[in-house]
Parts: sequence; C-alpha cells; structure tokens
Amino acid sequence: MIRKLSLLIVCAVVTACSVASSGTLSAVLTWTAVTTNVDGTAVVAPVTYNVYQGAKGAEAATPVATGITATTWTATTGLSPGATVCFEVTAVSGAGIESAKSNEACKTFAPEVPSAPAGLTVQ
Repeated sequence: MIRKLSLLIVCAVVTACSVASSGTLSAVLTWTAVTTNVDGTAVVAPVTYNVYQGAKGAEAATPVATGITATTWTATTGLSPGATVCFEVTAVSGAGIESAKSNEACKTFAPEVPSAPAGLTVQ
C-alpha cells in the first residue's frame, strides 16, 4: 500500500496520486514511507519501492526504477515537451512481496514554442 506520492507527485501508500508542476523536463516523486501492512500490522522488514512510468491510462508493466530505499525519486528519461507521462508506485516487502500499484499520477509537459524571430528589416 503506498501513501503519498508527489510530482512533485503525491501518492498514498499505494492508493492515491496527484501531480504538480516540476518546471523542467524532470519529475520529482516523493511519498510517505510505508509503515503498515495491508492487514494493519506494523512493517518489520525494510520496504523498498518500485516506480512505473507509462502513457496515461495504460498499465505500465515494467518498472523504470526498482529497489528504491528513499521516499524520493527523480524521473529524467521518457519525458518530452508536449507529452503526458504517468507514474505509479508500489511497495515491496523484505520478503519480496509487491503491493498493488497506486493510482496513476500524470504530468503534461509544456510543448516547445520557439521565440519569435527578431531583427527583421525592410529596405
């Protein structure tokens, strides 16, 4: 179960996510550490996290990062101007059991818009 992930993505350990702007072609994900199991008992072994990245509405089958021990991760690949990228996070127990995925959190990056030409003259 994932609690809060922010994109700055904010995700609940593994139940809810939302995305905020990061301002560049990177996405900083943060979340609250998992402290309880699905049955409500306390987690006794270290938990790691897997991050999944994909297109909106598409089930991302392959994680882009695994074994994350911190509660932050920065996405820098698979991001393009004008594209929408979505993330999901899972928690993995010390026994290797992976939680359900969080809901997806998506960010649309602004398209590249060139500056207007300058210095135009007529003779």
